[in-house]
Amino acid sequence: MISEEPDKLDNEYERSYLNLINKYLVFLFLLFLFYSVFIVIFFGDALISIFLTIITLFWLFLMAMKGKTGRYRKMLRTSVIFVFVLLTFIVSFFHIYTFKNAGVEYFYFSLLFATPFFFNYREESALILIIAFVISLNFIACLYIDFDFLPKSKFFEARDFKTVKLLNILFSVGSFLMDISFITQKDDLIYGLIEDTRIKNSTIVDLQKTNTGLLKQQMLINHLTEENIREIYQLAESNSPLFYDKFQVFFPHFIPEILTINPNLIHSELHFCALMKIDFDTKKIAQCTNSSIRAVESKKYRIRKKLNIPSEMNINSFILKI
Repeated sequence: MISEEPDKLDNEYERSYLNLINKYLVFLFLLFLFYSVFIVIFFGDALISIFLTIITLFWLFLMAMKGKTGRYRKMLRTSVIFVFVLLTFIVSFFHIYTFKNAGVEYFYFSLLFATPFFFNYREESALILIIAFVISLNFIACLYIDFDFLPKSKFFEARDFKTVKLLNILFSVGSFLMDISFITQKDDLIYGLIEDTRIKNSTIVDLQKTNTGLLKQQMLINHLTEENIREIYQLAESNSPLFYDKFQVFFPHFIPEILTINPNLIHSELHFCALMKIDFDTKKIAQCTNSSIRAVESKKYRIRKKLNIPSEMNINSFILKI
């Protein structure tokens, strides 16, 4: 079926994009796991280490959601926004918690560069700008406001921050490079989908031209006049009950040959076959039968199964050759 192809491409893109998101979540999982272990071993701050471990398990939970995004699709965008805000406040808290000397603020830039990966930067640019504003506001506020009411680490106070700062710089640069890598892969998926769609559309146009040529040849063989052709089209477009009977007069061998392939086809399916025989596509059939496109696609799918039409073959082309 022609209309099945875009759905297949969309599903393929969604699966590939979900795999990319899971890879990103693995990266976050490993990053937070490293920091939770690093802080408890080198600084002995068990409370913060436990907090980071809980966040680490949160990334595992998100990875476990793979395959369930269709069920929770409405919640997905809200959840992603929540995660970005959560990460922003975590960075802000640790920036203040480490006396603003540990280089934690560099992770603000990693968050900024991650937004185009999780959001469509053409269709959701306003949303990206809002998140960028929240991140920037936190960054500026942490630079110029003391936030004395927030707790400070007694473990970090007397420490040399050079090693920790170097570590944070390296990880923030690594995060930035990962963001660029994932954005590039996402763009490759999008452009690949666009190219596949272009090729499929080109193939569909070629098939439609071929189908039209076959139909004209068969009408000539059946000695149909221009008046006959106009009549059969008008009856079909008006959903006239006379169409099916008139069709059998103009194409006397078609219905018997279809029934030799599968005698269990019901009248409505034979009617659809007749519409496809005169080269009506899914949209045209939906219009003239007062049906939804999805209902027509379902009916064509059942016909395809009953006639054992290979999945790679266009159903209209198969019908026209009978």
